[in-house]
Amino acid sequence: MRALNSRRNPRQLGLLSLICVMFLVVSGGAYGLEDAVGIGGARMALLLCAVVPFTLSLPTALMAAELTALIPAEGGFYFWVKDAFGPFAGFLEAYLTVLYSGVDMALYPVLFATYLGFVIPLGLSGQIIVGIVMVWLSGVLNLMGVRLVGDASVALTSILIAPFVVLVVAGLPRLFHCHLPAGPLVGNDFFGALGGTLSIIIWNFAGWENLSVVAAEIEQPARNYIRAVAATLPLVALGYLLPLAVSLCGASRTAQWQTGWFAEEGRRLAGPWLGAAIGIGGAVSAFAIFEAAMLWVSRLPFVLARERYLPQVLGNLWSEHETPARSILLCCFIFTLLIPLGFVTLILLDVFFYMFALILEMGALVRLRRLYSTRDGLFKIGGGRVVLWLVAAAPVATWIATFGLALAETSARRDFFIAIALAALAGPVYLALHRRYGGPPADPREPQLVRRPLRDGGL
Repeated sequence: MRALNSRRNPRQLGLLSLICVMFLVVSGGAYGLEDAVGIGGARMALLLCAVVPFTLSLPTALMAAELTALIPAEGGFYFWVKDAFGPFAGFLEAYLTVLYSGVDMALYPVLFATYLGFVIPLGLSGQIIVGIVMVWLSGVLNLMGVRLVGDASVALTSILIAPFVVLVVAGLPRLFHCHLPAGPLVGNDFFGALGGTLSIIIWNFAGWENLSVVAAEIEQPARNYIRAVAATLPLVALGYLLPLAVSLCGASRTAQWQTGWFAEEGRRLAGPWLGAAIGIGGAVSAFAIFEAAMLWVSRLPFVLARERYLPQVLGNLWSEHETPARSILLCCFIFTLLIPLGFVTLILLDVFFYMFALILEMGALVRLRRLYSTRDGLFKIGGGRVVLWLVAAAPVATWIATFGLALAETSARRDFFIAIALAALAGPVYLALHRRYGGPPADPREPQLVRRPLRDGGL
């Protein structure tokens, strides 16, 4: 694979840009969290927002930091799983990632149009047009290179955070005399509420390993990825908890909470101007998350083409900006087709595919620790085998807790069966693509890790 990681390459992400892009890929602010309150109520939403950072975000971030330091290659988690378990497992990881990223990317044009609708009334056709424009504008930014995406992410992060900073400051007195809306933590449909609420919160807290796909376009990835994680994780956790707590303390009921409701809470707390600011911030957040996510999602067809699972033309770089132009354009076309799909159903499918892929990554963490026990000063999760297994097991337990949704609701059960069926197609798709394009060349004498040497030392 063509090397993209010169130490002082102006086309690479620096640490500040990496922090901002990581914040956008994982979170982008509390926008989109409102449905969790509508499904599970105030107490369950707040409790899960406090727990999930420790059971999902922290383990995933530590795993991503260790494996990015070990294998800082363009393709990230694909190569982690492939090196650990072989070509089919690597393909399965990529296949699941394509499924959840396609579903995930369909959500942000919906969020963009929903929040923008608090400021500018949009009909259904207007929402679709606005969503399409957002997709292709993000594509243009990504065509121009990773550095432009990073610089844009710094500016957009400031814009989308600002309204929530005002919301928290204005509502801070509420926290000292907090009265949550009436309602028990455990209701009649506990498992359904837990599964639905947890699915939305997982979606909001997931994605810490995604930027490993562009590890070769990050300055000193073995060093800077863990630094970015350490800076971004508390920012993400507080960015959810504080606005949610401020909005819920003193609220009378939560049944009406749905996508975009933070704008309504801002209007109630400080007036129409804050509601409009949050609406604009939500639209900016959806755009910023989408263009940052496009950075890694568009590299998946590029990597799979280089691995001979897709047509080779998708593996070519646009020489002027060193970006996979055809891969980016293909992604824009697919996401345009997905815009009309629905929000909560998409999240359920998204979480199923994402968590399935994450289990493979955690397995790779354990396996590669055995294969490459000596790391020469690179970042490595401390605490020995006990901590390693806790890091790997905590996200699995978090995911299992969402399965109650399939037991509680007929529509959710249908979505689970659809997700399982799509995941099961990985085998036939692998065989078909391998037969058509050849698959990665077998070379047992030269392990994947050796082919991609670590260039920038340790911590």
